[in-house]
Order: sequence, then structure tokens, then C-alpha cells
Amino acid sequence: MKSILTLLPRKIFVIRFINRTRSKVQPNHAIVSSEFLGWKQQFLSSRIRLLAWVVLIISVMATTLNLTLIIPSLNASGDPKLAFDTVRIREYLEVAVTQIFSVGMGLLLAKSRVFSQSPERMFLLLSGLVLMPSQIIATVRGQASFDGGTWILFYAIQAILIPVNWRSHLLSQVTVIGYFAIALLFGWRDPNVIVPASYVLGIFYTMLICLVADVGVFLYERSLQREFELRQQLRVFLHAVSHDLRNPVIGMVMTLKTFWHPEQHTAQIPQELLQQIIDSGDRQVALINSLLEAHETEVHGIVLHHQRVKLHDLVKSVITDLQPFIQQANATVTYTIPTDLPPVNADALHLRRVYENLLLNALRYNRPGVKLTLDAVVEEHLNNQIRCTVQDDGVGMTQQQCDRLFELYTRGPNNRQSLGLGLGLYICRQIITAHGGKIGAISSPGNGATFWFTLPI
Repeated sequence: MKSILTLLPRKIFVIRFINRTRSKVQPNHAIVSSEFLGWKQQFLSSRIRLLAWVVLIISVMATTLNLTLIIPSLNASGDPKLAFDTVRIREYLEVAVTQIFSVGMGLLLAKSRVFSQSPERMFLLLSGLVLMPSQIIATVRGQASFDGGTWILFYAIQAILIPVNWRSHLLSQVTVIGYFAIALLFGWRDPNVIVPASYVLGIFYTMLICLVADVGVFLYERSLQREFELRQQLRVFLHAVSHDLRNPVIGMVMTLKTFWHPEQHTAQIPQELLQQIIDSGDRQVALINSLLEAHETEVHGIVLHHQRVKLHDLVKSVITDLQPFIQQANATVTYTIPTDLPPVNADALHLRRVYENLLLNALRYNRPGVKLTLDAVVEEHLNNQIRCTVQDDGVGMTQQQCDRLFELYTRGPNNRQSLGLGLGLYICRQIITAHGGKIGAISSPGNGATFWFTLPI
């Protein structure tokens, strides 16, 4: 397409748990990027086909316009420097027809299954099919085809229609311009270019347009990624509200239903159970305040209020609150945490969330009658940290699945990788990381699973 321009002189929220007395935990953008990349793959595939159609239409229109209007008018001007003789018209038609054919092939390939699964490669291939025919034909003739007008037009259209993946834009530009520069080094040049110095000026303008296009694509892609991150922040915040407030309420309702008898006017509730309900309500209020505090700090994180926490007492309280779920699953829960275990420096409310998530996931994704064991020991080789474990004898999973459990929105063939589990364990990882510890899982199919995390003494 030595076109008319040549003939005449464009992410859940990612949680940062902030410790008021310690350093901030940096956000994890890996999961946001994976979600954004999934969208970008689909976007690239659809826009590449659109680009192919646009270039094909422009190529046909430009060729028709040149043959019917531009070339005849130049020939009639009487200037031999502008006139097209038979040889020059044939050379132009060779390039134009080859280019139209190449773009048509690109359109067919863009619709194929092979390249639809790899849009980045299709992006580069289409760029080559549009711009390289004139260069290859010129090489066969021993010339360097200076087609700056076509380059500027195509790269501007490409940046407007596909404003993502700036590296592919840059690579496609460097390939074509670099090929032309190498041809010049061999001493080849287009005899139709009257002033050789125009090469320098043309390449300068082309590189300037490419620079502007690449910067625009880069900034637009960054803004889109930031939008995905903000959406994810909102989703994770809403999940935290629904997930962490829903479970205590359901447990409370299940307990109260056992005392509800329509035929009786009054119901007697033991003082101990009433105290548990009050404590559960207080924790819900504290959790609401914590979540609102995180949201008020521009969704940058949840503040950790550190205090000395005895794990034995905390775990006992969590198991007591989850008794309705444990009984419903016909599960057996034992905890062997020593009473004389050194206290940990932690936020008790968020640490409860970790234990509740791990226990509820074990109950939800295993068969009825599962046995759960909770333990904690001092690991001297881990700088005197406490290693806490939640072990079950359930269905288990592969180690590869274990490695991905704590990612956001992890999905897989195993039920352990459903939407809710991915969110819950992702939040667990953020909480433990904010405390300066680590979290993981060890398992194999059919042999249960052991979730572990460490906390500073």
C-alpha cells in the first residue's frame, strides 16, 4: 500500500494491611495482572480482526483512488519527475495487489483457532503482512522501499484500534524500520525518491509518530489495569463484608432455632449460650468497624491492632463459636495447643478470621465426619516464631493445587479451588503476611491436608 500519502507530499480489593507501629505491606498485583491479561487476550483477538478489516478496506480504496484519480492527474501534469510510466505503474500494482492479498490472508488467519489463542503473535504477523510486502519486493529489485506515509498511517491506526500491549507495538515498528535501515546500509535506495535526504526526515517523522503512539498505548494500558485493580478492591471488600459477617450470623441463627418452639410462649436460654451470642455480636460490630476503617483509608488496607494473644484461648473461642457448623458436618475437632505456649504479637480479630476461614473451608469441602486437629509449636529455627497448623483427614489435593490455593479467584477441577475458597484463603495470606509470618498448605490426594502459618512471638 504505497498509498496516497506516499504519492502526495494515533483489576478485589488488593489489600494492604497497615500496621500503625510497623512498616506497610506492599500490595500483590500478580493476581490483578492475571485477570487483566485474560481480558487483554480477548480484547486483542477482537481488535486484530477489526484492524485487518480496516487496513483491507483502506488498501482497496487507496489503490482504486491512485489508479483512477491520482496517477492520471500526475501524468497529465507534464512534470516528468511526477509522471508514472508503464514500468512504474506495474511496480506499484505489484506492491498494491500483493499487500491486499497479504492483508486478506491476515484476516483469515486472525479468525483461525491457532492464532486466536495467541493474539500477540497474530498482532506481529498482521503488522508484517501489511508493511513487509513492499520491503520484500523492493529487496528483490535491489532497492530499499521508503514507505513513510504508509508507516505513519498504519502505526497511528494500529495504536488507535489496539491501545494495549505497547511492547508488541514497539517490536512491530523496530522490525520494519530496522529492515529498511539495513537495506540502506547495503547501498540500496528507491529510485523514485528524488531527494535522498528525505529518508532522514521521513524516518524522523515516522519515529516521532511511533514514539507518541507507544506512549499513548502505554498510558492507556496502565489506566485500564488500574481500573481492573480498583474493581477487584471493591469485590474483595464486598466479599470480606459478606463472608466474615455472614458466618457468625448463620451460626447464631442455627443456635437460636434449637430453642424456638412455636407452641410455647417463652423459651429459656442458658446464660452461657446467651453470653456467647453477645460476644459474637460484639465481634461482628468490631469487624464492621474494622472493615469500614479499611474502606475509609481509601481501601489501602486494614489496620492491625497488635496485642498479646494466647492462641489456646483464641482457638477455644473460635471452636465454640463454630459449634453449629461442626455439628452439622458431624465433624470432630480437637486442639492440642499447649496452655503455656508463649503469646503471639497479633491482632486477635484478624487472627480469628484466619482460623475461621481455615476451619470452615475444611468443613465445607470435605465429606461429613471429617476429623480436624489444631496445633501450635515454637519453631526455634524460625527465629522463635510459632508454627500453627490446621490438619484434616479429608480428600486432599495435589501439591500444585496447594501452591495456588492462596491466589485470588483460583479455579481448578478440585472443589477446594472454588470462588469462595480462593477469596477466603487470599485474605488469610494477606493477614498472616501483615503480621510478618508465612502461610502454606501440604497435601496429597486422599491423605488430607495440613494448612500451616507462622506468627512472631
